[in-house]
Amino acid sequence: MLKSSKRLNQQDKNLKMDNKDFLNPVGKNIPRIDGKGLVTGQTKYTFDMNLPGILVGKMLRSPHPHAKILKIDTSKAEQLPGVKAIITAEDTSKIKFGSNEYFFPHTVDQEALESQKVRYIGDEIGAVAAIDEKTADEAIKLIDVQYEILPAVFDAEEAMKPGAPQVHNHVRNNIGVMLPVNFGNAERGLQESDYVREDVFYCQSAAHACMETHTCVGQWETFSNKITLWISHQAPFKVREALAKCLKMNLNDIRVIKLASGGGFGGKLEMLPMDFSACLLSKKAGGVPVKICYNREEEFSFSRRKHSMIYKLKSGIKKDGTIVAITGEVIADGGAYCSYGPTVLAAATMRIFMVYKIPNLKITAYRIYTNNPVSGAIRGFGGVQSGFSIESHMDLLAQGIGMDPVEFRLKNITEPNMVTTNKMIITSNGLRECIEKATAASGWKQKHGKQQNICRGIGIGIAADVMGSKMYKSHESGGAIIKVEEDCSVYLFTGAADTGQGANTALSQIAAQELGISFKRIKCTAADTEITPFDTGSFASRVTFISGNSALLAARDAKQQILNVVAQEYQCQSEDLDIKAEQVIKKASNSVIISFEKAVELCYSFNYGTQVIGRGSFNPKTTPIDFRTGEGNVSGSYGFEAQIAEVEVNKETGEVKILKIWDAHDVGKAINPQSVKGQIEGSLIMGIGYSLYENLQFKNGRVVNPNFGHYKVPRSVGIPPMESILIETNDPNGPFGAKGMGEAALLPTAAAIANAIEDAVGIRLKELPFTPDKIIKALKGMTK
Repeated sequence: MLKSSKRLNQQDKNLKMDNKDFLNPVGKNIPRIDGKGLVTGQTKYTFDMNLPGILVGKMLRSPHPHAKILKIDTSKAEQLPGVKAIITAEDTSKIKFGSNEYFFPHTVDQEALESQKVRYIGDEIGAVAAIDEKTADEAIKLIDVQYEILPAVFDAEEAMKPGAPQVHNHVRNNIGVMLPVNFGNAERGLQESDYVREDVFYCQSAAHACMETHTCVGQWETFSNKITLWISHQAPFKVREALAKCLKMNLNDIRVIKLASGGGFGGKLEMLPMDFSACLLSKKAGGVPVKICYNREEEFSFSRRKHSMIYKLKSGIKKDGTIVAITGEVIADGGAYCSYGPTVLAAATMRIFMVYKIPNLKITAYRIYTNNPVSGAIRGFGGVQSGFSIESHMDLLAQGIGMDPVEFRLKNITEPNMVTTNKMIITSNGLRECIEKATAASGWKQKHGKQQNICRGIGIGIAADVMGSKMYKSHESGGAIIKVEEDCSVYLFTGAADTGQGANTALSQIAAQELGISFKRIKCTAADTEITPFDTGSFASRVTFISGNSALLAARDAKQQILNVVAQEYQCQSEDLDIKAEQVIKKASNSVIISFEKAVELCYSFNYGTQVIGRGSFNPKTTPIDFRTGEGNVSGSYGFEAQIAEVEVNKETGEVKILKIWDAHDVGKAINPQSVKGQIEGSLIMGIGYSLYENLQFKNGRVVNPNFGHYKVPRSVGIPPMESILIETNDPNGPFGAKGMGEAALLPTAAAIANAIEDAVGIRLKELPFTPDKIIKALKGMTK
C-alpha cells in the first residue's frame, strides 16, 4: 500500500504541474499525452471502430501441419445468407512477402493466402466477410478444402537431418538462414586458454501476450481504387509496403492509420494475411469496410511467437579471468515461414560484442524451418535467449577459476570510445558504472555466497542493445514535420508508432525543448502513412534515438525560420539569436528581444507572411553488416545495463521467490524519467515471466495452451520490488544525449535469476523456464 500511495502521490504532483513546469521539458516527468484518454476509457482502439455497413471477416485456416492444397470449393458458403465476400489465393497475385527482403531476398517465402501448400496448423488459405460473426464462422465451416497430407517435422534438430520432410522445397535440410560470426582464431584461442568449459542452454518458445489481440479494419474505396487500413501496429509504413507489393499497387494508393495500441512487443511488426484479406474482402464486397479480429486462441496459435533455441557455448579464459576465445552454435526453431529470422539470429549472436571484449569468436547460427507456427520478432529479438545463455555461461566461467562474477565481468567489458572486434563503433558507454551502481545498491559484497543457510542468493546479468538496426531497408531514417500555427499552437507530425511506451510524449518533449516553448503548445499526430513522414517503425529501441533526432531537427528548422524573420525585423544576425522559455533572446547577453507569440505574429504579418513549417530527417551513421562474418556497425549508438536479482528458494516446493531486482541502465539522457522507469519495469516483469512461468507448448504442431488459463504470465499481484538506477552518459549522437532503452532491461533477467538460484541453493539451471519441478529434480540430483 505504501508503494502504491507513493506512486499515486507522484502522479498527483505531475497533474498539478504549473505552466512554468512545462518549459524546458526534457528531463521532466511530463504527464503522458494520451494518459487521460487511457485511464478514462475514452481512447479508441481498432476494435472500437464501427463504420457504416462494416462486415466481419474470418480467416480460413489449415487444420493440417503440412499438406498440398488440391481443391477449394466455396460454393456452399457463397449461398449462405449474409455472406458478402469470399477470397482464396485465386483472387490474389500470389506474390510472396517477407520482413528481411533487402538483405535476405531468399527469405521472402509467405503468400498472403497460400496457393499450393500449407506448412503449419493455422496457415491461411482464404477468408470470408459476412454481416456478423456467427454467419462468418458458419461460412468458414461450409468451405470444402481437399488436401493431400504430407509428412511433417516439429523438432528443429530433426528437421536438419538428411531425409527429413522439407517444409520449403527450395531449402536444403530446412536451414532457412545460416549466420556465421567468425573473428580471430577461436580454436587456437581455446588451446592457449588456462580454463575451458562447455555448456548447452535451452530456451523455450513464448507468446507476446498482448492484452489487445491483432485487429484491423480494411476499406477499399471502389470509386478511387484506394485502400485505407486502420490497425494496431508498430510499423505502419512496413505494412503499407507489403500491401502495395502483394496487391500490385502504388504506395500512395494505400493509407495505413495506426490507432491506439494495446501492446505490441514485436508481435505487430509485420503485415499478416488478415491485414491483406480485410482490404481484398472489402473490394470484393463492393467497398464496405471489413473488420478482422483475432480471438485469444487465434492470437496464441496463429500470430507470431518467440523462437525456441538451443544455445551451445565453449569458451576459454586465462587464470586472471581474461576471455580468450568463444565458440558456439545456435539452433532456432523458426516454424513455417522466415518472418524476422535473420534479425533474430543476428541479435542472438552479435550482441555479445557490445558487452565483452572478445578477440576470438566463432559462432554459427541456424534458423530451421519446421511445421510449427511461425516464429518472429518479440521484444529483444534473439537477445533474450542469448542473454540467458551467455550470462549464465559467464558465471560458470568465473566460478571455474574461483573469481567473483562481478570482477570477472568488470575485467572483460567494453569501454567508451572503442571499436569492437567486429567493427561496432561504441561512443558513450556506461556499463562499468551500471555494474558498480547496481552492485552497490544491492549489497552484492555483503550477500553473494553468504546466504545459502537461508536459501537466499543474489545473481548478476549484464547486457547491451542497439538504437535501431539497419537490416530492413537501404536506410533507417525517421522523419518529422513541425508546423507552427498563427495562434502559436504547434503541430508535431511524426511517422513513429507509439505502442504504449509514451513515444508521442517523449518526441513532443524533444520538439518543445529545441523550439524553446512550453510542452503544452505541442499537439502530436503520429503514424498515418498519408500525412506523416516515413518512419521505419517502433522496434529495436530506435524511436527515442532516431525519431527523436528527426523531431529535434524539425524543431530546429522551424526555430530557424522564426529567428530569420526576427533578425530581419530587428536588423541583427539570426545566428546570434535563440528561443528560450518562450522568449526570443540574444545569446550573448540573454536579453529578451521579443516573446515567442510576438515572433510568430511577426512571421504571419503583412510584411512577411511566412508560414513556419520545419522539416527533419535522421538516418544514423552505420555500416552494412557483412553477413558472412558478422562485421559491421549496425547501430548509431548502443545502450548498456546491469541487473541484479535476489531470490529465495523453497527447497520443499521448488518455488522461487524474487525478493528484489535492481536495474542500472545507461539511458544517455532520460527525456522523461518516469516513462523510462516504466519501460524498465515493464521489461523486468516480462523477464520474470519468461524466467519462471511462460512456455508456449506444442503437440504435433498445435499449440496446446492457447489461453491465459494455461499460459501463465506475471500478474500485478506478487510483482517484486524493483529499483531502477538511471545512468546518464549524454550520448554525442542522441537527441539531448538520449538513447533508446525499450528492450535491454529484458535481456539479462533470466540469467540474473538463474545465477541467483545457484547462489542460493547450489543448482545450475540451463533450461527455461525455472519451474518448481525442474528445481526439485536438480536438488535431488545434488544428493545422488
